[in-house]
Amino acid sequence: MNEIINYDKAVETIKTAILQSQYDAACSVNEKQLMLYYGIGKYISLNSRKGFWGKGAIDAISERLDKDLPGLKGFSARSLRYMRTFYEA
Repeated sequence: MNEIINYDKAVETIKTAILQSQYDAACSVNEKQLMLYYGIGKYISLNSRKGFWGKGAIDAISERLDKDLPGLKGFSARSLRYMRTFYEA
């Protein structure tokens, strides 16, 4: 009977370690993603707000990203504008 109890404790310990690792990985990914969005927003803000780019620049960049990286999600013109707003906030 003691072996079963020891196995239960081992399973709980390992399960906790796995779940904590998965949580830490998700947090790290989210942090990296937010840093990416902030950086993109900064780049877009500095170029679009200073008059370096015309009105259609964000739409053109989004279309080009879609063409060059098919299947990439989250970089529509609307999303790029949200990234700019995120940086400016």
